[in-house]
Amino acid sequence: MKKQLHNYWRQQAQLVFLTICFVAVAHTTAQGQERMRMWGTPPLQSPKFQASGSGVMMGPNPLLGQRRSEHKRAPTPPTIIANVHNFGHPGWMGSPGSVDALLRVSKSNHEMWYGWEHLDVGELSAKHEANIRIRTPILYLAAYYPLDFNDDQRRIFRDYVLEGGTMLINCCGQAAAFASVQQELAAMFPQHPLRLLPPDHPLYRSQFRIERVNWPSDMTARTMDDDLGALFGFSEIMQDGVDVKNLPRMRAVTIGTRAAVIVSYEDMACGWNQWDNPNVKRYSIQDSTAIGANIMSYVLGEMRYGQFMARTHEISGPSIAPRRQLVFAQIIHGGNWNPNPSGVPYLLRALAETTSLNVRFERNQFELMNPDLFAYPLLYMTGTWDPDLSDAEKAILRRYLREGGSLLVDSASGRLEFDLAFRKLTGELFPEAGLRKLPENHALFKVFHKIETLHVNHEVEPVPPEIEGVFINDRPVILYSPLGLSDGWAPQYSAYARAYESNESLKMTANMIVYLMLTVRESGGG
Repeated sequence: MKKQLHNYWRQQAQLVFLTICFVAVAHTTAQGQERMRMWGTPPLQSPKFQASGSGVMMGPNPLLGQRRSEHKRAPTPPTIIANVHNFGHPGWMGSPGSVDALLRVSKSNHEMWYGWEHLDVGELSAKHEANIRIRTPILYLAAYYPLDFNDDQRRIFRDYVLEGGTMLINCCGQAAAFASVQQELAAMFPQHPLRLLPPDHPLYRSQFRIERVNWPSDMTARTMDDDLGALFGFSEIMQDGVDVKNLPRMRAVTIGTRAAVIVSYEDMACGWNQWDNPNVKRYSIQDSTAIGANIMSYVLGEMRYGQFMARTHEISGPSIAPRRQLVFAQIIHGGNWNPNPSGVPYLLRALAETTSLNVRFERNQFELMNPDLFAYPLLYMTGTWDPDLSDAEKAILRRYLREGGSLLVDSASGRLEFDLAFRKLTGELFPEAGLRKLPENHALFKVFHKIETLHVNHEVEPVPPEIEGVFINDRPVILYSPLGLSDGWAPQYSAYARAYESNESLKMTANMIVYLMLTVRESGGG
């Protein structure tokens, strides 16, 4: 009986949804200038507005007796997402029903119990002016219509993201809305492009493994061909047997290694509401629900890392006698060149405290066309996607390395997109040499710390170190780690990083730097 009632009310909710959407669209057509006020259904139940104790399980009042027939009030779930409304144009309610539906599915099917709230863009402004931090992990914007933020609103959203929050923008399958999102994010984050996420991104692995999506049948004739060029660039990362047209197409603005603004051109709200709307470009019901659950898991997993990245980390150097000085010189490039800036001070302190190197506690950053880089015997390079060096930059780097310089490289968070691009780059720089894996008994693993095995994030058992190098006349010109080193320099890093753990990452990096500096000295360089 209970199941029959559940199915009945679900059918009624879907009928209400269809009616509301039909009326809204018809009203828009008839009135011309009138717009829909809401994308999708209203929520089945209003969100709970709680004070600072929201989400804390409270017991019954000890001063009042509780009869056996009384039911204990269920604790309020912690708020994970806010449906932002009144942005773009007055009266726009966003898509609150889809948020409510997604959380209900997550609770019933996946035992993820979270609450949500409404947030007017005016409330965000008031909190920002009062220096009240917005602690809700996700701000959700249903951008059915083009965005048109003012400078204050851009600053509010930008500060929220840089303080560790995550924006989730659903463009509802609308091309004009997606174009406006691209423009607004470029204005907010000019140094951080909005990019398609590669197939191995942790957002597609955080709860469900999403290797492909199944577009609704009415979408096959109008798949978004504009994306195909970028998607074909992921061909080496794809699973065997997956058509590039069936790859998921989530996008993100990446801060550090964290997807801090997550954007979907294709609509997800219809799927969360269990409705196959043939009038919009969308993910299927199953894929929308899986992606939504993954987004929540991913954001929760990255919260500490995002908050850590928001703080400035500066460590002054110890007072030590003059010795051979190491200057940390890092290459600027187009592949997210600075994903772990907070880790550098911790690395420099570890080198100063544990090695005989005289460490200058600053970081110099150079574009490859800067002639000053030839004054430094050691350069560092990292990233999460293709560095995209020009032919001129490749020529400068090749000359630098052939004239006695050395290059230390790691793939931040172990991202495969950077790994594949860097392997291609080394083949172009030194086609006669190429990367080769160092044997476990190589001198590098005992030049300072004795290293036999290392712990990798999320791996149960320690593994032998995985370091590769390019050698010219027996001199190491490049040392490369396909697993993240820079992630582990700091005490807090991405929960999804394929990286060596903190203390062991510092040891491995120290060995690599000491080994390179010794070979520079022996060759008469520096």
